[in-house]
Amino acid sequence: MKVIMVCNTEIVPGKMAEYMELEKEMFKVSEGAEGMPSYKRLMLMSGKGDMQHIITYIFEFDSFAAMDKFAAMAFAPEFMELMSKFDSIIKTHQHDVFMETPML
Repeated sequence: MKVIMVCNTEIVPGKMAEYMELEKEMFKVSEGAEGMPSYKRLMLMSGKGDMQHIITYIFEFDSFAAMDKFAAMAFAPEFMELMSKFDSIIKTHQHDVFMETPML
């Protein structure tokens, strides 16, 4: 059973370049973390919302336990320090978690 986390991040207008630099640091720190899953990064091209300032990440985990390992990374000191730098750059941030279900 796959668990899929979709993270929608809205960037403060005028802060996208700063966000992109911090994002590089964030994923560099995350690469060595236990439980870091494969992921996709999407930019909104049409639809609801401000397409110039929304980035969506899709993370796929093999189980909820694997997702918990990933979530524990948020408490690592280097990750917590980096996250505080995002406070003035991220307007909103939302996580939705889905469970892959078979069609019957």
